[in-house]
Amino acid sequence: MSDTHAVRPPLYYRLATVMLAPIYRQMVIKKSKNKPTLKRELNERFAKHYQPPPVGRLGVIWCHAVSLGELNTVYPLLLKLLNHGYGLWVTSTTQTGFERAAKLFDNEIRLGRVAHSFVPVDTPSVIDTFLTHVKPIAALFIETELWANTLYACRKHGIKTLMINARLTQKSYLGYAKIAKVSQTMMANLDGIIAQDASSAKRFGQLGRVYIVQSDSLKWASVSTLSDAQLAAVNILTRQLNQACKTYIWVMASSHDGEECIALKAHQQFLQKFPNALLILVPRHPERFEVVHQMCLQGGFLTARRSMGETISPKTQIYLADTMGELLSWYQVAQIAVVGGSFVPIGGHNPIEPASLATPVIMGAYDDNCKDLVEALKQVGALVQLPDEPNISEQLFKSLLQASLSQWTGRSGAVLVQQKQRALQEQFLFVLRMI
Repeated sequence: MSDTHAVRPPLYYRLATVMLAPIYRQMVIKKSKNKPTLKRELNERFAKHYQPPPVGRLGVIWCHAVSLGELNTVYPLLLKLLNHGYGLWVTSTTQTGFERAAKLFDNEIRLGRVAHSFVPVDTPSVIDTFLTHVKPIAALFIETELWANTLYACRKHGIKTLMINARLTQKSYLGYAKIAKVSQTMMANLDGIIAQDASSAKRFGQLGRVYIVQSDSLKWASVSTLSDAQLAAVNILTRQLNQACKTYIWVMASSHDGEECIALKAHQQFLQKFPNALLILVPRHPERFEVVHQMCLQGGFLTARRSMGETISPKTQIYLADTMGELLSWYQVAQIAVVGGSFVPIGGHNPIEPASLATPVIMGAYDDNCKDLVEALKQVGALVQLPDEPNISEQLFKSLLQASLSQWTGRSGAVLVQQKQRALQEQFLFVLRMI
């Protein structure tokens, strides 16, 4: 089925994507050359070969989630769509997102209800091949990432396109505004946007004419229910902590380059007050695990590595959680959660996960990805936000010290998360109505 109202992107954009595709291919090869999935990644990004499409009683929905964070956010919504009778094709841009999809939907993939792949490049021929293979009835794009050729192709094929849990920072808006004609075609080819805040809704509207509704962020629905494997990890770690007499435990979660040094400096001071303290350090990206380990050793910290099966002893000062898919376990055992991506200009990661476990949260000043969530948790006393200052490690130490001495809990955060669960149902009903 085709749609005569499809608005074609400008010629310069279509030519640019075709011309840049070979360069992008080389970038993929360079970045993933040591990955066992390289051949599959190249095949899927450039439409050479795909897995069989999934089966759904009501049809197949394509969902694109850039990486691990976006996929975790939309996961509760995808489960509801699966249970409603739809099959799912899930695409990821990053390796971590691809691996997370395989883990989250392991059983459904084996049953043929879900398929996953790397996202196809945004060239007309590749996108047409991908859509012809998958045959989705709708496409959901999570939070931010949009591509003009993709939206045009979907409209031509009669595929409904929706932005889910959409956000648009001022910086991103200015970037889209510089390519105004491209952005206008994207808005024209979109069937609808669910914006997670009023500022994002306004900015999307300024880019072009499109149907927009507003709802609380799906991140409120990311209630942290631990899997059996995660609960087992909690039990094992709790026994080790008790045997090692570790009573002051904090986690630096999803840290980026520049944030580990802040955490290590703060922990050095914290150990002077509480020698039996433990920092659980969780780098965001697996390719940085070894670098961060070396930082810990060079800082003189006695470090145990999760990936090596090393146990926590009374002398252990840092537990390097260099594995994937276990963050909720560390949030569960920690007394304070410091959420990364917020002390460097990344935009901050999801504070709802620790908050839903009643673990109090500390974040830095960079919160563009989750500003409304941060403000709401601050208002109920479940989150402290530190200013962007040169002595940020000192500020972090003082906050950790105060939190430990006051026995700060995050119960108010857990209550707020429960009150916000309507966001999931609202967005689910919107998707059903639109498709």
